[in-house]
Amino acid sequence: MAKIGIFFELYQFSYRFLRLFVKNRYLCGVKMLIRLLLLPWLLVGCVVDEHNDEADTDISSIVRVGDLLPHFSIEVIDGSSRTLFNSKNLEGTTVIVFFQTSCTDCQRELPELNDYYLRHRQEPGFRMVAIAREESEESIAAYWQQHNLSIPYSPQTDRQIYNLFATKFIPRAYLCSNQGIVLWMGVENFDFPY
Repeated sequence: MAKIGIFFELYQFSYRFLRLFVKNRYLCGVKMLIRLLLLPWLLVGCVVDEHNDEADTDISSIVRVGDLLPHFSIEVIDGSSRTLFNSKNLEGTTVIVFFQTSCTDCQRELPELNDYYLRHRQEPGFRMVAIAREESEESIAAYWQQHNLSIPYSPQTDRQIYNLFATKFIPRAYLCSNQGIVLWMGVENFDFPY
């Protein structure tokens, strides 16, 4: 809404300025007219932040802090074993992460998430699962091995599970209670409070 207000004010300024000069015959030539019309619009780029991450991530989030996790079941790969993860059967604190190995923000956050996982994995009931957004098992396994990651992961070649949580933006993490209540969420940059 603020962007519309700024554009409207710049339009009014341009119109008044142009009208004043045309009325008083100070404008001469098409070049001057073009400069006067374009200058305010070029300055908008310096005034308006085109990418408001906080507002965009809020709009893109389907699941938010205080919400109950949506119901889903997925196969999770933990080293050489495979287990079933069910969002309705949590035994303790659970961290759910959405990622894609080609995403630069994910590449930055995955080592930090791995450190968090290694610090907490021995706690009773703790579970962390990294759920891929449109990525194959082979691709993830190669990335995990190359970067020495230990987080259990679930390859998903589509967005079916991701779309239960959000419409865009990764990496995305949810810290949940054993009742499945989201206690904290992070998008793109994580700073776990726990």
